[in-house]
Amino acid sequence: MIDRSKTQSVASDLEAPFDAKFLARLEKLHLCSRRVFSGRQHAQHVSKKLGTGMEFVDHRPYAMGDDLRLLDWNLFGRSDKLYTKLFRQEEDRNLFFLVDVSASMASEAIKFDTVRRLVAAVAYIGLVEMDRIHLMGFGEGISASRPVLRGRRSVVDALRFLSRLKAGGQTDLRRTCHEFLASHRGQEGMVLVFSDFMDIEGWASGLDLLFRQGYEVVALHLLTEQELKPKRLGEWRLVDPEGGRPHTVHITRRMIARYREALNAHGERLRRHVLARGGSYIRATTASALEELVLKELRAGHLLA
Repeated sequence: MIDRSKTQSVASDLEAPFDAKFLARLEKLHLCSRRVFSGRQHAQHVSKKLGTGMEFVDHRPYAMGDDLRLLDWNLFGRSDKLYTKLFRQEEDRNLFFLVDVSASMASEAIKFDTVRRLVAAVAYIGLVEMDRIHLMGFGEGISASRPVLRGRRSVVDALRFLSRLKAGGQTDLRRTCHEFLASHRGQEGMVLVFSDFMDIEGWASGLDLLFRQGYEVVALHLLTEQELKPKRLGEWRLVDPEGGRPHTVHITRRMIARYREALNAHGERLRRHVLARGGSYIRATTASALEELVLKELRAGHLLA
């Protein structure tokens, strides 16, 4: 059993201590998968072994690219709707966390804090389930990485690594994925990308590199309330945190409406792209408390059950 008082002390660096109550709720959750991975050891959290090597835990609406063998035809017969079965694995697996640490993630302090706390919560669930946790920060490439972590006692090391991440520089998701594949060749598993996906030019080609190598990809799209619903009107000097020339513009309500339309269209392209290739997409906002993000949003997105 981990020392929860020690966990709280380290987690305070992320400005969101994991109190005993929240940790207990996390320990009741598990990460869902739609694939079977060849884990090397049996995970200690599973007590029942099925012949398929997987334990059914939930359903999610069918998305293009889902394995047709995982469709629940009995449920289809009752509801006339297609649902994909979700499973918990009997064997441990690799969980690769790619955490965006580019300058845009620090455009508001709450954004960078939220993404690190969210990663910490999901990684904790994986550690409890005895999965192999790989933590990496990326910007123009992989800028920081932590050797594989496993087991409850590793949560302190995970939190310490996340608390020491610094945001800055530009985003290049394609280069990041190239570097990731080069350093993890032959290791299958699930890749969870936590980002604002402001790399407009490179996010699609970067994610496609992961899909083509057979990884199960989860795109967690994090935005702030200010990014989703800007309210500043009048003349402002706009600065791109990742470079480019500043611009002085007169912001009108019409301009904000066009911006929101473009932002939502970008998110929808990302969602469709990921789902069409069999991945998972979850959009989250910093307006939600950490517990709501984990216990509601990630469960609604079928990442957790």
